Amino acid sequence: MKKRLEEAMSQADDAEEIIPLAKKAIAQYELMPGDLFDQSDQAPKLITQKHLKTPIARPQAQVIYEDGNGNTWAGCGRRTTWLIEALERGHTLENFKVPSKRLSRAK
Repeated sequence: MKKRLEEAMSQADDAEEIIPLAKKAIAQYELMPGDLFDQSDQAPKLITQKHLKTPIARPQAQVIYEDGNGNTWAGCGRRTTWLIEALERGHTLENFKVPSKRLSRAK
């Protein structure tokens, strides 16, 4: 077991030296995964924002809750820290609900 641990430690040290060098070469030569790996047997990868020349426009989530100090939450995903702390202090979600700004339809 001691021998296995020593081998694992040695491999970890090698990785710590090799990874920064590989990252530097990838950045310097603007390499893509297809340049480095045969992708015929791999599942297709999603293109990330950093691989694109133009940014992806994402719609902004509508603010549903705000505290009046600039903190907001759209009601989706994990609750933000400010909201969790306020709820622990005894506030309710209704205390922070933003009034709906629905437009009425013209008749």
